[in-house]
Amino acid sequence: MLLLDASVWIDLLRGNDNGSVRYAMEREPFEDLALTPMTYLEVLQGARSDAEMGQMASLLQAYALLEPAAGLDTYEAAARMYMTARRRGVTIRTAVDCLVAAVAIEHGAVLVHNDRDFLALQRVDDRLQLYPAGVAH
Repeated sequence: MLLLDASVWIDLLRGNDNGSVRYAMEREPFEDLALTPMTYLEVLQGARSDAEMGQMASLLQAYALLEPAAGLDTYEAAARMYMTARRRGVTIRTAVDCLVAAVAIEHGAVLVHNDRDFLALQRVDDRLQLYPAGVAH
């Protein structure tokens, strides 16, 4: 299972060509692509019209939706990731990234992204599987 972050869905919808988009498209025949409810919100909020929002929603609804599996415990895990990163001197720009990372960990999904905050979160919790993986700067 590949959990695509909003950054990748947005690039995909805009027709942007980058490593994360190519990876997701190459893997799609072999692995399910998924998103979280928060990713759905983040992508749709970028729509420029009702028609565009409708098109985006229709496309996204064709993919698996990964919900927080542990209820409020998922949100606590996300908050813990945020807090641990902050203690280590790293500020994660949005708590949504922590929630998406926590959901990816719960479901054992590879999180495909274009967001440096996930690289920092992987250093906080090495169970987070990323593409692309790497060292946060």
